[in-house]
Amino acid sequence: MKNILYSVALVVLAVWGLTLLGQTASMDVWWWRKQLIFVTGLGSFVLMSLIMVLAIRPRWLEKPLHGLDKMYRLHKWAGIWAIGLAVAHYLIKLSKDMLLVFFERGVKEPRLENFLEVFRGAAKDIGEWTVWILGIMLVITLWQRFPYHIWRYAHKALAVVYILIAFHGVVLTPADWWLQPAGIVLGISTVVGVYCAIIALSGRIGRTRRYQGSVSSVQQHQGGVLEVTCQLPQQWAHQPGQFAFLTFDRFEGAHPFTVKSASCGDGQVRFAIKALGDYTTRLQTVLAAGRPVTIEGPYGCFDMQQGNGSEQIWIGAGIGVTPFIAWLEALQAHPQQAPQATLYYCVKNTEEDVFSEQLQRLCAALPNITLQLHYSDQHGHLTADKVLQGRSRDTHIWFCGPQKFAQALQQGMQAQGSPACNFHKEYFQMR
Repeated sequence: MKNILYSVALVVLAVWGLTLLGQTASMDVWWWRKQLIFVTGLGSFVLMSLIMVLAIRPRWLEKPLHGLDKMYRLHKWAGIWAIGLAVAHYLIKLSKDMLLVFFERGVKEPRLENFLEVFRGAAKDIGEWTVWILGIMLVITLWQRFPYHIWRYAHKALAVVYILIAFHGVVLTPADWWLQPAGIVLGISTVVGVYCAIIALSGRIGRTRRYQGSVSSVQQHQGGVLEVTCQLPQQWAHQPGQFAFLTFDRFEGAHPFTVKSASCGDGQVRFAIKALGDYTTRLQTVLAAGRPVTIEGPYGCFDMQQGNGSEQIWIGAGIGVTPFIAWLEALQAHPQQAPQATLYYCVKNTEEDVFSEQLQRLCAALPNITLQLHYSDQHGHLTADKVLQGRSRDTHIWFCGPQKFAQALQQGMQAQGSPACNFHKEYFQMR
């Protein structure tokens, strides 16, 4: 993720630097102010265009970026960078009056004009308002307690904001830029970004991957876990470890849940939903067999086959054990394909132990898989020291569970000299 953001920054700096070649203007504070306005504006807009591309969930980006969860993580951080640059762009623009107190301004250089000059005033006003809108949107996105069903409509409206920003950028871009690399980058970003914004506004995101089905059964488990089986058309197929977006209520919108079952070719797919928030808590009481459901997917690249053949450690914390159950089910027909692995099922206590019986039954048919039940109130917290003890540095860890747990394991692995690439997890944060 960081490499992609750094690459975008380098491209922006490179094409901006090329616009300076041959300039003879004195590099005073006013020259630097103008150039900083240009480079922050260009950087912010290119990142916003990247955000729009990621927002439409293109299939061709899933494998290179290692799954939709990684794409959405990039989407989030690109948004933070873009808004940060947009705010900087706006503040530098506002610095004129303050700079006049300390620096005398010389004669302003004549500006090349084009047919867009008539829109210049409107473009400036739009730019100012959109900065405020983006700042507010960033706050409510990072504020996890903000209601999701309201946030998603506000988030979708950002496609309109992007189109307005594209208008602002195209109108105010220096006329001589359009014959230089900076103008080419800006033009391509605009065309691609506006196209993606239209797809988002027309409701076509994920349309080719949507399936209409119904809830065939609902089973309530202890610990606030609801197991839901859905019947979809037979053309539905998924890989173990993938997830899908489920829509039970159009007003609430789609929510991501990991698939708990292997794909059997009959269109049946199971999910385990834990009451972790207002929406998932409400589902515990309102969801019943026969209810229609729209499922979009599958998504994700959480695949144990990515390992290099060395021993693996699987850690499923609480409801995070669901992708491993799907893996185990898929291996039942071909037990010889199972890697040498130890599966840790981590829960706080026996009251939260929902799936141990199922895990024991599935692992009994797979000699290569060793099951370890870990109750934190009895055994303490599971650490990297415990799971890596006596194992080589080539051991791969596959984790699904709370982010803080994942961070602690990652830090423990790094302390032992294990490569960061040996730790695999899903970033199940879609906002």
